[in-house]
Amino acid sequence: MNSSSTPDTTLSPGLHIIAPGICGPLAETQSLQDSKTLDGWIKTLSKSQRGVSSSDVHDVISHLFNLEYEGDFPSAALTLLAHDLYDPEMFYMHADPVHLQADMDQAILTPAEDLQIKSDDADVLCDVLDQHFSQDGLHFFRLSDKQWFVSGNREIRISTTALHNAIARNVNFLLPESTGSKSEGQAHTDQMNWKQIFTESQMLLHSHELNDRRENEGLQSINSLWFHGTGSLPIRNRSTVDSVCSDDKLFAGLVGYLNEHSDAPCVCQYRPLPEMAGDYIAEFLQTKHSAVNVLHLPQLEHLVNYSDTSIWENELKQLLDRWLYPLLTFCRKNNVRLTLYPCTGSSYQFSKYDTLRFWKRGSLDQYVSCYR
Repeated sequence: MNSSSTPDTTLSPGLHIIAPGICGPLAETQSLQDSKTLDGWIKTLSKSQRGVSSSDVHDVISHLFNLEYEGDFPSAALTLLAHDLYDPEMFYMHADPVHLQADMDQAILTPAEDLQIKSDDADVLCDVLDQHFSQDGLHFFRLSDKQWFVSGNREIRISTTALHNAIARNVNFLLPESTGSKSEGQAHTDQMNWKQIFTESQMLLHSHELNDRRENEGLQSINSLWFHGTGSLPIRNRSTVDSVCSDDKLFAGLVGYLNEHSDAPCVCQYRPLPEMAGDYIAEFLQTKHSAVNVLHLPQLEHLVNYSDTSIWENELKQLLDRWLYPLLTFCRKNNVRLTLYPCTGSSYQFSKYDTLRFWKRGSLDQYVSCYR
């Protein structure tokens, strides 16, 4: 059973910000040595209290909400729950459209965010997959051009790698593996079945005429699926979170589930992300200093996976100016504790006393990590 990394069931009141990618890890940091944006951000981070946290965003969520669940983090089930598409008699998994650039030694993944997928194309390919695998009791469908799913009435006994951990990686080492279910023979069968489905889906997509047209238009083909997020409900929890703000519907599903199934009294608010920090402060922080508020800022998450760090740097500046710096200013003035989770193995806690640590100064490599 997976769970948060600490037995503590109570979060400190204040603002807890999940911002994967805000401290990397990046392909390299040498090109950022003279960055004014990074210089200011590191000065800010160096005055905070540094702690230990997870390097995976799903583990961070599990910690903040005190979740326990079987298998993978149930991102597919929670996302579908938010759209009233979850059937407790079924099992679900993400089957996101991707492009795999393969050669003799590796296969590098490009996600749907970078593929410019049209709605008509998504419909066509989902229908092809659904028709082909219906004989296996599987149903392929989509919520959006970028989010596709597969469902079935049999438990999915494999362990998968979340999409955000596979982008721009060699996925040959990240493919689904058996979770070691009831017997070795069954475990082997489960793994082989899904490997076969993975291979067959690649063949279907690769040979479809739609991808020929895309390539003729200078677009990357949609030549594979990325299966992930197999975990199922129920989730055990003792959440103390009062509000969640995010554009990821996973959180909407999680909040709805917590409000109905929490092990402790729980009335948690969910709101989509507003345009900027001022709107968020007015709604959640101005009159709720004693509440536990969770804010999800994922804008940098998939940008860390590419070799051009200037794209990440430009988006970082916008995120700092529109969100982090205004929130830090408000929290310091109003004595609200702010804890940042960049999903790199560390957390950073800020308080009104940070400015007294004027002598503290860190280096780029201390706060922005690289892939090893």
